[in-house]
Amino acid sequence: MAVTPPSSADVREVRARTRRAASARLDVVRTPLLAWLGVGDLALRKLGELPGELRTRLSADEVRKTYSDLADRGADTLDRIRHQPQVARVLGDARDASARLDRRVERTADEVHDASEEALGRLSTATRSAGERAARATERTASSTAEAASRAGEDIAESVESAGDEVAHVTRGASRKAANRASAPSRPSTGR
Repeated sequence: MAVTPPSSADVREVRARTRRAASARLDVVRTPLLAWLGVGDLALRKLGELPGELRTRLSADEVRKTYSDLADRGADTLDRIRHQPQVARVLGDARDASARLDRRVERTADEVHDASEEALGRLSTATRSAGERAARATERTASSTAEAASRAGEDIAESVESAGDEVAHVTRGASRKAANRASAPSRPSTGR
């Protein structure tokens, strides 16, 4: 099974998915957060304008409208806060740091990917080289074994041929003797 390390493109995709997921989660709390900011801002501005007696009952429509107005006011307040020089500077620094981190992560991922590819290439070359050496050693061993078997076969063949010659010689001798006995005239027996 081939092992492929993540590339910088893979890392960018994971980071983008993470940002989208975080943004989706933040959208769920965005309106309530903006409403909360709006309430705080409105409360500070209206603190001095409060009449002697506050109304204690509001209708559901008034509450919804107030809630929506507060969310809008919170959005305006957030925008105003973002544009304050100190906050804008901090947010800019955070964006710059994030961009630098992104570049470092991508560069590191690319370096790790390249190093892994190089290591895999070296391993592949070393494996191929070791396989070639083993194949050559196997060929040499097989060749020398075949030569030894061939020499042993020749030696055995010579021994068998020699033994065959010897058996043939003995057999011929025995056959001649038997033939000579059979062809020799028989001698009369002396009846003694």
